[in-house]
Amino acid sequence: MSKAGDLSASHYAATSTVDSSRRNLFYLEPGRERHIGTIVGGSRTRIAQFDDDCEHIVRALAHYDAALAATEPKHIDGDPQD
Repeated sequence: MSKAGDLSASHYAATSTVDSSRRNLFYLEPGRERHIGTIVGGSRTRIAQFDDDCEHIVRALAHYDAALAATEPKHIDGDPQD
């Protein structure tokens, strides 16, 4: 990401805001981009912990997507998809 402090993994990103205890969470797959929500920290004095927590959230979402993709059946071109 372009701004210092932004976190990203796979199609997910948590971007900094003007408030150090908030981050905007986005899904950024091309053609399916969307704002998921805003993560709000509970403490203005534990910013480093908040940043670590946000990084864990973004990475967990990316790992979850990868796990889902690995368990979904593969479709061959021409086969109908559910």
